[in-house]
Amino acid sequence: MRRGNASQSGTHLKVVRPSGNGHSGMPASGGIDDGSRAGGAGRGAAAADGGDSAGSVEKQAGTASGGNGVRPPAAVDRTAVDTEGNSAVSTAETARTTYRDVLVTREFRYLLSSALLSMIGDQLAKVALSILVFQRTSSAVLTALTYGLSYLPWVIGGPLLSTLADRLPRRRVLITCDLARGLLIGLIAVPHIPIAVLLMILLVANAFTPPFEAARSALNSQILTGDRYVVGVGLSLTASYVCNVGGLLAGGALVALMTARGALLIDAVTFLASAGLIVLGVRHRATEAAPSESAWGTISGGARAVFSDPRLRGIMLVVCLSSCFSFAWEGIAAPWASELHHGARVVGVLLAAGAAGIVIGSIVISRLLTERTRHRLALPLAVIAPGLLGLTMLTGHNVAGSIALVVISGACAAFAIPLNSVFMQSVPTELRGRAFGVAQGGLMASQGLGVLVAGALAGAMRPSLAIGVLGLIGAALTLVIGRLQPMRLGS
Repeated sequence: MRRGNASQSGTHLKVVRPSGNGHSGMPASGGIDDGSRAGGAGRGAAAADGGDSAGSVEKQAGTASGGNGVRPPAAVDRTAVDTEGNSAVSTAETARTTYRDVLVTREFRYLLSSALLSMIGDQLAKVALSILVFQRTSSAVLTALTYGLSYLPWVIGGPLLSTLADRLPRRRVLITCDLARGLLIGLIAVPHIPIAVLLMILLVANAFTPPFEAARSALNSQILTGDRYVVGVGLSLTASYVCNVGGLLAGGALVALMTARGALLIDAVTFLASAGLIVLGVRHRATEAAPSESAWGTISGGARAVFSDPRLRGIMLVVCLSSCFSFAWEGIAAPWASELHHGARVVGVLLAAGAAGIVIGSIVISRLLTERTRHRLALPLAVIAPGLLGLTMLTGHNVAGSIALVVISGACAAFAIPLNSVFMQSVPTELRGRAFGVAQGGLMASQGLGVLVAGALAGAMRPSLAIGVLGLIGAALTLVIGRLQPMRLGS
């Protein structure tokens, strides 16, 4: 499933989830990416959208959509439309590209609709699976493990699986991944399926997310060019945020109305419908020349690019560490809601509150603060994001107070989003794709580890106490690492 989009996706220095989307602003679907949130699932826009130009694209996108000022009119190619509604370059004139200019492109409309449809289904499934496993086992550990499985494919095989998008026809990759996930998620909804089998099927289903997100990102950069691509990325991000919040809220309500299995069947249908949209609206393109470098060479080259540079190393360590503790609570949202004496609806509200906080924080940090102020506040916000969750130990059964803490923590965690351009522009052009893979894998590994640790602690103490303890530990570690390995944003 996608996580935040990320899918989620996918993947920048963004706070997203895994649609796996990662929550942080790391490159993924999403530079250093949610998924789908990702969760969320996880959270934020993927640097994969744009490949080598991810850094410049992110910088332009922020300006085009408001940024810290108004971008002067630029000479861009106006869009002519062929019989299929695809964009074609015609006369160049002075104009500002709008969402309408992007949406006139038929393939982009279908590809965006496909991604958003299955993203909504993912959020439904995220809530449904957490509730289903917790209801059947009453185990916070197994509930967290179920949630954390969305990260595992990115950690173990993300960079390797993503190369399929360069070695096979991308349209075929998208359709195959959607059909496979639709069938597998449908199997999870079978009554009385053993928990061990459920987890195995879920792991296999999530393995189709990295190649899907890589293929979708690559196709976007082929379908849209120039300024239209920049605006298209911005539109996709805005729409994914709305779908993340809406899907999570709807997930809790639907589980309460029609059971967790019903919500899982809806998720399966969204994958099949997504495949249908791609069949109808995205044309076949010949496979480009496959990379001559081995997959291991790609991964090791990206690791050297990131960890040999003090600035890149500092950004990645701070973002990964802060995200690990800021979003660990998501894996035990169902046990936490139970402690608060509320059911499925509050699980969805808690998860949606975190996503909403990231939206609010991204607007305030990216649009209202100057670049100098953003850089100066990066480390303090990275410390505050997990540190605020330490107050959950004091909120008791106060649902409103718990939700408020989650919103504010999510807003602070958005500190990572503007760091995407800094990260990507610090990487040599020819290494940006590799650095993306390493950063995304590191981000997913840290968030997945946080979820599992939260589950283990919640098995030995109250969930709210486990969240508070992890939050305070995360704040302290982030501060120490941030001082020992500075991000050097001002240099």
